[in-house]
Amino acid sequence: MQKKRNEILFLNLYAFSLTGGVEKVSRKFIYAIGQLLGTQHWMSYSMHDEKKNTDISYIAPNRYKTFGGAKLSFVASSFLKGLKSNVLVLSHINLLPVAKLIKLFKPKQRIIMFAHGIEVWDALPKWKTKFLQDKVQIWAVSNYTRDKMIAQHQISPQQIKVLNNSLSPFIQLPHHFEKPQHLLEKYQIGDVPVIFTLNRLSASEKYKGYDKVITALGKLKQQNQAFIYLLAGKADDAEHIRLTKLIEDNNLANEVKMIGYLSEEELTPHFLLSDLFIMPSKGEGFGIVFIEAAAHGCKVIGGNIDGSTDALLNGKLGQLINPNEETEILQAIQNALADKAHQPHQQQQMTIEHFGFDSYLKKVKELLNHPVVN
Repeated sequence: MQKKRNEILFLNLYAFSLTGGVEKVSRKFIYAIGQLLGTQHWMSYSMHDEKKNTDISYIAPNRYKTFGGAKLSFVASSFLKGLKSNVLVLSHINLLPVAKLIKLFKPKQRIIMFAHGIEVWDALPKWKTKFLQDKVQIWAVSNYTRDKMIAQHQISPQQIKVLNNSLSPFIQLPHHFEKPQHLLEKYQIGDVPVIFTLNRLSASEKYKGYDKVITALGKLKQQNQAFIYLLAGKADDAEHIRLTKLIEDNNLANEVKMIGYLSEEELTPHFLLSDLFIMPSKGEGFGIVFIEAAAHGCKVIGGNIDGSTDALLNGKLGQLINPNEETEILQAIQNALADKAHQPHQQQQMTIEHFGFDSYLKKVKELLNHPVVN
């Protein structure tokens, strides 16, 4: 990479104020650029982050400019900085108007855009489709998203590269896989397998599949299989009411525990507590939580009709099932609970090999050094 002032400008919506998958991608990319370029030759601007939320372990404060939702100021500043930059990287398709504005004044500007999932899978405004086809190099987080964009938007295959998500550069993985005693006591868990799901619990997002897991577990209980199901994530009121009724309807009041939001610090002990992580989603661009679970040695079940297939290495890191088929979900759970030969350490090592941050950093460097010529 050439060493020019402000060579790379990375624009994001959020990186540190929210904790979703898109934000995790932004944080890791920010850290990767810092590792590659140090404290010069790049900047990152955030439309919605506030300075107080910036994690300085990822980025030096003088490399990160936050706008706290001041959109006009963000656009104007990004435009001026973009004119001085060699490479413009967008965290999300919603930032495409800024890139178009810069391209009008600087036609040879190199533009890269991250493509995650549902935001790019369906029909787009015609100008966005045309601009993507003609002006943008796309980094898709999964082969599934890449293939969807090629089919839906007629993007040239050479124009879309796959940059799988990675584990956090700061993740501290366990060397031993004993269940934490304090969580066994907290949730009053005896000698029974623990099944775990971690995601948003939203009435407006029905694609995560945890409701189908609950109904499958109702049938599993009828077969006299003991278990505890921990369903983590902040639930909105409507979804909490719906799930409470679903749990009651399936006679699972003693087995299913809705444990609410978990902080980053709480994730490792909960993964260690769990024998099986399951999220039969049908709308994941990738599914970072799958590789986090696998890196902690969990058995994993995911859906086979979205980006989960990349995260689970097409079945090498876990079972892939049709998320629309409750019978497949039930069978996969039974298979996982019956599997006594599972090796947590091997699961962890395979995950690190494919999704460790070192591998991600190497791929970012490779992609930055090989621009696509439109």
